[in-house]
Amino acid sequence: MTNQNAKNQIERELQKDNPDWRLVESLSRGEVSQDPTNVRFSVDAGHIQRLGVELVGKKDTALSELIKNAFDADATEVNLNFEKSHWVGGSLTISDNGSGMTLDVIRNSWMRISTDSKAEQPLSPRYNRRRAGRKGIGRFAVQRLAKRLELRTSPIGEPHGYSVFFNWDQEFTSGKDLNDIFNSVQKFEKDPEASGTELRMLFLRDAWTPAAVSRVWRAVLLLQPPFKVANVSGKKAGKQADPGFTVKVNGETSDARKNSFSIEKDFLSQAIATIDADIDEHGCATVRVMSKKLDLDDSVRFDEKYTLVGPVSLTSRYFIYHSETLSGMRMVDAAEMGRRYGGIRVYRNGFRVLPYGEPKDDWLGMDDLVSRRDFLMPGNNRNFFGQVSVGSEDNPLLEETSSREGLVENDAFDELRDFAQKALIWAITRVAAVRNRKQTASQPGFVSKVRPPSQSIRTAIDLLEDKSEARDDVPERDAVGTGSSKPSSFPKEKLLNVLKAAEEDAKATEEENERQREAFLQYEAMLRLLASLGLSISVFGHEVKGAQEAIRARLQLMNDEIANLPKGDERDEIYRQHEKLEDATRRLFDIGGYIAGLMSRTESRELRELSVAGALKRFSEQFESYMSKQRVEFSPIEVEPSNLRTTEMHASELDSVLLNFLTNSIKSMKKAKVAKRLIRMDAKRDGKHIVIGFEDNGVGIPLSQRNRIFDAFYTTTLIAEDDGVAGPGTGLGLKIVSDIAKSYGGGVSVAEPTEGFTCRIEFRILSNEADQ
Repeated sequence: MTNQNAKNQIERELQKDNPDWRLVESLSRGEVSQDPTNVRFSVDAGHIQRLGVELVGKKDTALSELIKNAFDADATEVNLNFEKSHWVGGSLTISDNGSGMTLDVIRNSWMRISTDSKAEQPLSPRYNRRRAGRKGIGRFAVQRLAKRLELRTSPIGEPHGYSVFFNWDQEFTSGKDLNDIFNSVQKFEKDPEASGTELRMLFLRDAWTPAAVSRVWRAVLLLQPPFKVANVSGKKAGKQADPGFTVKVNGETSDARKNSFSIEKDFLSQAIATIDADIDEHGCATVRVMSKKLDLDDSVRFDEKYTLVGPVSLTSRYFIYHSETLSGMRMVDAAEMGRRYGGIRVYRNGFRVLPYGEPKDDWLGMDDLVSRRDFLMPGNNRNFFGQVSVGSEDNPLLEETSSREGLVENDAFDELRDFAQKALIWAITRVAAVRNRKQTASQPGFVSKVRPPSQSIRTAIDLLEDKSEARDDVPERDAVGTGSSKPSSFPKEKLLNVLKAAEEDAKATEEENERQREAFLQYEAMLRLLASLGLSISVFGHEVKGAQEAIRARLQLMNDEIANLPKGDERDEIYRQHEKLEDATRRLFDIGGYIAGLMSRTESRELRELSVAGALKRFSEQFESYMSKQRVEFSPIEVEPSNLRTTEMHASELDSVLLNFLTNSIKSMKKAKVAKRLIRMDAKRDGKHIVIGFEDNGVGIPLSQRNRIFDAFYTTTLIAEDDGVAGPGTGLGLKIVSDIAKSYGGGVSVAEPTEGFTCRIEFRILSNEADQ
């Protein structure tokens, strides 16, 4: 339509008694958009769909957002009713008794994307609640959950309510302008004192099975802090006292669900200690650890000042899952509770921020530190049940992400994480000290009071036989085995003390054995996982090898077709893309061929002597393309003497050793950000052994870590740049290398690198001459 036609149509419409204002607005918008001197953004209606999926990716998060909205509206009760939701296409109704929405609020807040109304009015009008949401994206949670929505709301103090219907998938489609989509509003009569909002969601996008509803309950029960914290906003004049907030799911209240299973009664009472920590308004951090079981009450004030966060509070229960520390609860049950409910959660303005504290979340790095054996105390996430509480007014830098899944990871977040981690470590270190348990592997001057049980039992036998009634070396302990200098004149009493000592020693030994058993089970589970992955990798290698010739033939055909195209920029660009495709397939064939060859050699259980020079050369050639992509240069391989051969072993094991060294080196060099990445391999005879050296010019290995990098689950590369081969670290690679070396009469160690390199690892095994 020409500009003049549009103007004429607008004029005719305005002359009518009842103009079609939508048409006028649409024509006027079209005229404005044609302004040759100005441009402006427009919004595709399909953007609503993308916002629902991308901003609220998880259905549990979407549900939590809608419950928060009811809380913000001063509701005291919110009801969730699932109907025919065991499969996709069911319905969910969420209703509350909050203040409801007027037509102006619907139009200017609910229908406005990313409104800042909650930021302008951070406290609710009736109960002065700190509002849980500020991003204005709650309505996209509805779109994420269902295809259609019927919104029905009753504003308090008005004789009418309003209902609006939305068909997300049919109305909000790509290609339409968002301004051209209107949703009709229907009025209905109501009691002026009645208030609340109902969201009836039809054609649910996901199935809500009993297991999923059970997860809803878990989210509901933990949505607000389990440990009460002070209301920083306080009670304002003229505001009513907050009566609280109750959630019902299919008719069952959260209070009833709490009563049917009490975390406080059944789980938290088993904690060995309570940890309280906070950062005050001046940035000073203090920590306190208390334990009635251990008669412990200690506190500390950190020297470090926290300038970006505060006030912040942390409170947690600390658990040690051992029969000695649990009373009236089986160890296996307590450990299962720890796996389900353990972790340190984050609450902002009184509502939980996901995913912190979820079973697989390690935001404080506690699981990481335990796996690296930075300390020896029980300190996994499952050993804690606690919370960090922050307020947005006092901590403006701790903002939630737009997806409402996590806080923005800025310097303030780093401070918060540092404070919480240090507080927990200090507290559990004090518990370990009181229990006379070693805190770190290199702890100086630690002398265990635990004697071998056999020694105490031998002493008891001697006393029983009345052979050493007056022995001076018999340790005398009181009724709890803590030591006593009180002399005893009766062998029976002395025997009783020694037997109690033996019992205490046996308990301590059992605890250490249990810790070692758990570590072994973790190691065994990871090996099973790696074994199962090996089957998948074998299939992958076989399929790549099988498709290799067909892909090469088609690439050649494509090359011939491109050659027949007319000369010009278009053909040159197609040639460049074709070359990139050929390069990518070469890398795929390299790794596929390597895997196929490796698995082929693994299938044979026969041990054989290996040529060291041949194995190193084959390995470097196999990864030549990959090394080129990673900008890594292999130095010439040096093997002296050149006919060096290993003892009889599996070829795949030596390949595994070299691949572990290679991937670790790549990660190290990336971390060092060196301009020229260098790797060097060499081998030499050392008596009856062969020593294979592997060097790189990465960040190196600190002295403090050199004795630990070969331990199971110790890794410095849990998060790494994904290049398709190196991947993230599991902490098992060098442990497996060490096991392979030991199985062939050798070992692995960190050695001094040669000039131009920063790290050298030497792999030592027996040579073939050792067998002669």
